[in-house]
Amino acid sequence: MSNNDLKNTYGQLGLSSLAIRLTMGFVFWGGFSRRAIYGITPTGDTFKLDVEHSGFVGNKIAAAYPGSFMPETLVSVIQNVSLMNFAMWAFSIAELLVGLALIFGFMTRFAAIGGMLLNFGMMLVFGWMGSTCLDEWTMAAFGFAICAVAYVTGAGYYSIDNKLANTGFGSKKLFPWLFSGPLPLSNDGLKKMSIWLAVITFVFVVGFYNALYGSVYSKLKSRVGFHHQNIKISDVKVMEDGALSFYGYVNAGPDTQAGYVIKAELKDEFGDNVAEWDGDTLANMSDDNIDNTFKMAWGSKFYRTRYGIAGKTGAQATIVLPGEGETDVEEGEVYTLKLSQVEGAPFTFTGTAKVTDGGFVLEGKSAEH
Repeated sequence: MSNNDLKNTYGQLGLSSLAIRLTMGFVFWGGFSRRAIYGITPTGDTFKLDVEHSGFVGNKIAAAYPGSFMPETLVSVIQNVSLMNFAMWAFSIAELLVGLALIFGFMTRFAAIGGMLLNFGMMLVFGWMGSTCLDEWTMAAFGFAICAVAYVTGAGYYSIDNKLANTGFGSKKLFPWLFSGPLPLSNDGLKKMSIWLAVITFVFVVGFYNALYGSVYSKLKSRVGFHHQNIKISDVKVMEDGALSFYGYVNAGPDTQAGYVIKAELKDEFGDNVAEWDGDTLANMSDDNIDNTFKMAWGSKFYRTRYGIAGKTGAQATIVLPGEGETDVEEGEVYTLKLSQVEGAPFTFTGTAKVTDGGFVLEGKSAEH
């Protein structure tokens, strides 16, 4: 095949992927523009990339990290506000550059690699989410596949790359690997590369699907529940004055909702109440009784509501339930802290009382929900 025929073949290949390349580019452009251009407050401030604003895009990470594959790393990033701000700006600018490059066909293959990496990152963090359908997993999966196709085909005729190919710059060794046009491979080499990209994409898609939803060769079992909130309870302490403190962590559930607690009870091993805090008590206690781990305006938090307290997915806090005198707790006895929610099974922690300074600690664990 002559050089011109080879160029025409790749030009046609680029045309065959034009629709998906433009679409993928617009998706990335949309991710940036919704934060930096269109998502503004009435005063005109671009709040989705304003780290001081409650609408900062970092709130998505703060709600998504419980189900991600690297929750501890993300928590460290969230708590470092400067690093979080840099990361969100860097990711957004990367989306902008990759999106525009794909749309205009400039450095198309390099942009396709960037697109695959962005979708890989999205899968690691957000792939588990989607309370009505597998929204985030689907987006990352198809985005990765589209970028893999764009790498093989290049941009084709209607692109900046095509214009550059006819200049001296097009003769550079790295040009075909990072821009567009005929790849310096034999026919067999192109087949092997295409097959390897297909295999990598298939493993990426199916592997994450199995890891997140467990239904490739087994029954459906989500890695993290995304339909209903769960509050994991730990560090339960009963004070001498009857107050009770615990550490709550909303480690599951849709990011668009919160777990609502309308009553708290401390029960003995026979199921009788040792202490009780109704919805009015929870709703009217001081804000100082809730010490949230994430202090920033956009961080997931526990907060008081009209009928009790609530926690958004990802929220972590030490919560102190007020006391009204000495609580009848004895060392060595088993007690259960029960948090009743608006609907569904309560969140519970069961442990054995052990004397400590100022009261008792319950040594046990939070129930699976």
